[in-house]
Amino acid sequence: MPGKRICFFNTNKAWGGGEKWAHDFSLLARDNGYAVHAVAHAKGDLAQRLAQAENIRLHLTDAGNLSFLNPLKILELGHFFRDNRIETVIFALPRDLKSGGIAARLAGVPNIIYRRGIALPIRNTALNRFLFGRILTRFLCNSEETRRLALQRNPNLIAPERTSVIYNGFDLDSYDAADATPLRPAREGVVTIGNAARLTAQKGQKLLIDCAAQLKQRGHSFRMLIAGSGELEQELKAHAREKNVTDCVEFLGFVDNMRAFHESVDIFALTSLWEGFGYVLVEAMAAQKPVVAFAVSSNPEVVSDGSTGLLAKVGEVQDMTDKLEALIASPELRRKMGKAGRESVVRRFTLDKAFAALEPLL
Repeated sequence: MPGKRICFFNTNKAWGGGEKWAHDFSLLARDNGYAVHAVAHAKGDLAQRLAQAENIRLHLTDAGNLSFLNPLKILELGHFFRDNRIETVIFALPRDLKSGGIAARLAGVPNIIYRRGIALPIRNTALNRFLFGRILTRFLCNSEETRRLALQRNPNLIAPERTSVIYNGFDLDSYDAADATPLRPAREGVVTIGNAARLTAQKGQKLLIDCAAQLKQRGHSFRMLIAGSGELEQELKAHAREKNVTDCVEFLGFVDNMRAFHESVDIFALTSLWEGFGYVLVEAMAAQKPVVAFAVSSNPEVVSDGSTGLLAKVGEVQDMTDKLEALIASPELRRKMGKAGRESVVRRFTLDKAFAALEPLL
């Protein structure tokens, strides 16, 4: 209930999906009457952003994978929990759960939640069995697929009734209010395909470039905008040259205004080989863009195949190309799926719906 003391605990230095979740839900909890505390890395992006927010009490620390073996760190965190009478703490990182979870239990925090946003199995170790069996009160996942994979190596790691799935909330109001000026102007008769993700092997942009090569061979008039930065940038640019698609594939680098990006495209294509929760798919759907993605991880939970987008067989370039071709050929299908996608976001993925689902756990 409002008035209770809640703590969001995330000591990652970099900014990513987990940090965005902690930031957004800290503000939501504050605005809904909770006394909000946050534990973050002193030099991290999350701390810098929350420091600018009113009425959020910030505790700065760092935690390593072995911090749970450091009695001074446990003592520090235990004092923080007791002194601020924290009633619920939500962890985002395994290393934070080790040190902070143990400290919270020793300090008498009644409600200890671990939120997992990465769709990978949890190792079946004695320490994890202890944490999930004796420390945690609730295991929270951002998709059914994340929960399934997390418990793959030990389905009995935590009782099913102590697990929950809450999809990432999407701030539709802020998104709609952002500058919608396209990053690239539309071209007459040219369909624009967009992709936005870190340039890493997981995100599969090499396969997307292969799709561009096939679309070019089939004689389609299109261009492809790839937004993002990462360690594979030079390798992917070389692959585009090798496939002779530099005339229709453009790398935009990191893009801050995703509304402007989506207003630049007609179709959004995600070639990720796995996802915890396809947040960028929700962004595209909010902009009324049809989406094409591999039928992998949580993508089928986000995209309704044949309604809000099209799902291709995992890793199969020809099937992905066929799906893109179907949308290139039909402006009406693009319009219909884009409209359905927006309606799905409003119905299922808004921040207020996500917080309403979280609140009973607090």
